[in-house]
Amino acid sequence: MRKVKNVIQGAFLFAFVILSVFIFSGCQSLAGTFGIATEQYVDEKVSESEGKLSAQVDGNRSKIDTYAETADKLEELIGSVEDTVRTTEELKQLAVVLEERLNDLPKETITQLVDVLQQYLDAQDSQ
Repeated sequence: MRKVKNVIQGAFLFAFVILSVFIFSGCQSLAGTFGIATEQYVDEKVSESEGKLSAQVDGNRSKIDTYAETADKLEELIGSVEDTVRTTEELKQLAVVLEERLNDLPKETITQLVDVLQQYLDAQDSQ
């Protein structure tokens, strides 16, 4: 019985030694499986991670550039709208002033003014 026990222990010890040598030898097929990895395996994984990170950074940079362009366009559009609003307000104020002045003018002066404006428009159309 003792002999069988020694044989089993010997076989177990032999298997353990073989397995340990196999694992600690840096065998590429087990790299990363048991937490043991060769320098080449680590370099490959680092390179792979850098590639993924670089792709993400490039994608984010592209999105940021697109957002910046959109923000610039919106800023230009807002400026244009503000200019249009300002011009419209000025024209409204001028219309009020013109209406007040027209109320003070005699009818024949207004008629002459309309004739001059019509002649101007006709000249512009013929050009």
